[in-house]
Amino acid sequence: MNNSNDPLHGVKLEQILIELEKKIGWEKMGELLNIRCFTNKARLKSSLKFLRTTPWARSRVEILYLKTFCSKHKETGKLIRAILAQNAGVAETTSTEPAPFVWPTPKKK
Repeated sequence: MNNSNDPLHGVKLEQILIELEKKIGWEKMGELLNIRCFTNKARLKSSLKFLRTTPWARSRVEILYLKTFCSKHKETGKLIRAILAQNAGVAETTSTEPAPFVWPTPKKK
C-alpha cells in the first residue's frame, strides 16, 4: 500500500490514544474495545506499554481511530480490511489469540 494513501502513515500510537481519549474518553474506549487497560485505572503510559506489546489490542485501537477520525478517507476501508486479514493470519498461527472481536454498534445520543 502506498504510504501517502495510508491514513495511519506518520501517526504515532501515542497521538492515536490522545485523540481518542479527547473525543470519546477512556471509559467509552473500554466499552467499545473490551480492553482492560482502558477500564482499570486507565493512563496513557500504561496503555501505551500494553498496546505496544499486544498486537491484537493495538489493531482494535487503530481500527477505532480509523472509524472515528478517518471514515471519509478513501483508503480507510482497505486499511481496516488489511488489519483484520492480518489478525486472522496471526490467529491461525497462535493459540493464545483471544476470541474474534465483534464491533458493537455505538448508541447515538
